[in-house]
Amino acid sequence: MPNRCGVIHVRGAPLSSITEAELTNFMQQFESRLKPFIEFREKLDDDEAKKLGAKNEQDEVEKFINANCQEVGKDKWSCPLSGKKFKGPEFVRKHILNKHQDKIDEAKKDVVYFNNYLYDPKRPQLPEHPSSRSGAPLNGSHPSGLPLPTPSAGMPVQGLMNRPPMWPSMSGPNHSGPPGHYYNQFRHPRPPFMYQGPGGPIHRP
Repeated sequence: MPNRCGVIHVRGAPLSSITEAELTNFMQQFESRLKPFIEFREKLDDDEAKKLGAKNEQDEVEKFINANCQEVGKDKWSCPLSGKKFKGPEFVRKHILNKHQDKIDEAKKDVVYFNNYLYDPKRPQLPEHPSSRSGAPLNGSHPSGLPLPTPSAGMPVQGLMNRPPMWPSMSGPNHSGPPGHYYNQFRHPRPPFMYQGPGGPIHRP
């Protein structure tokens, strides 16, 4: 078929509206914004981190090994990671160190991850309770610092507590007659309808 572009048509390079300098500037600004989140220089001291529950790598590895040394009977120990049976816990320990090094590495990584979070002073944490703050607001003031609304001068405080309810009580009048008479007097005065069905009239109250 005939083609207006000819048999061979080559397009030129697209014109870019972004220069190389603008691209380099954008990359530098992006890296500078992410750097405070990736590399933090402020770090808690070891004493404060221990109070918050910092973990020790060797202790966590021992806890992991002891948790996977299960006694199933007299002189019978099992490794739940592989299901194999051994004669003593020392054989289970040796088996875990030799055959399940990947699990131990995962336990070490969990310790590093937890401690990095704990040592970060800007870590996300729950908000502090208002009562535990040193500058807690006094009675009669809002946490934002604004005073609470007070009643007007012509209305005492006790008058606010003894005001009558806005809506009347919904309880019905006392009735000493038979139980069904009180409800029947509120029925609609319209007579009941008579519907004609295939087998005759149908009475609907």
